[in-house]
Amino acid sequence: MLIKFSVLIPVYTKEDPANLKTALESILDNQTVLPTEVVIVEDGPITSELDQVLSNVSSRFPEVVRRIKLSENRGMGAAMNFGLESLSSPWVARMDSDDIAVADRFEKQLGFLKAHPEIDILGSAIEEFNHSPGDLKHFRTLPEQHDDIIKFMKYRNPINHMTVFFRRDIALQAGGYWARRYFEDYNLWYEMKKAGARFHNLNENLVHVRVGNNMVGRRSGYTYFTYELILLKKFLADRFISPLEYTWLFSVKLLLRVMPTNFLRVVYKFFLRS
Repeated sequence: MLIKFSVLIPVYTKEDPANLKTALESILDNQTVLPTEVVIVEDGPITSELDQVLSNVSSRFPEVVRRIKLSENRGMGAAMNFGLESLSSPWVARMDSDDIAVADRFEKQLGFLKAHPEIDILGSAIEEFNHSPGDLKHFRTLPEQHDDIIKFMKYRNPINHMTVFFRRDIALQAGGYWARRYFEDYNLWYEMKKAGARFHNLNENLVHVRVGNNMVGRRSGYTYFTYELILLKKFLADRFISPLEYTWLFSVKLLLRVMPTNFLRVVYKFFLRS
């Protein structure tokens, strides 16, 4: 059985053209299985350098690559929903514009999905890097089995977004990505769980993820915490977490978000990564 899948990639004006070129090459030139289509959502006007990268790849893969454009920058959630609505395949594979997929990423994930048709959302582990893959030796490995993933979801995001395959129809049924600034994917996994989706993670690093662009810094500050709190309150209202769990999570996450960024980097390095 051939599984048709669309790769969904958002791009906005501050992306690095060289990183975008490398990311696209990793899913088009260097994969053992080619996607059915690659849909690139341009979230507002982009630079001429980025446009040149996209024009080049579109001319080389005219039957695969499709560009769709938003007239103004609306944020990742809105861009993703715009893309979801336009896809032609039942399966969505996510990829960020500055990461690098390993050569057999799609082959391995498709092989698992064919062998396990009950799975609706499939992620994998990642290796984080700064300048080139392997330079940090940081890995984010997540629970593999559905029940363990759901338990983990109470406390942290249980799917590495840039690695995921998911069923488009269930994502749309669940309301798609929310339009808030942060936690667009975390909220989607939770809503898909409520819609009955089955989860799995492969315990293998299938995407090299670039963190040299202030990844930790973007996850600190009180503003970030306020968005996190919206999700926690939803968990509590749905009785996904208990009042005691809510109080503990509120305290821990507030502490993490208001601590100096240098301390937060240490926490990520020694406690939140392997």
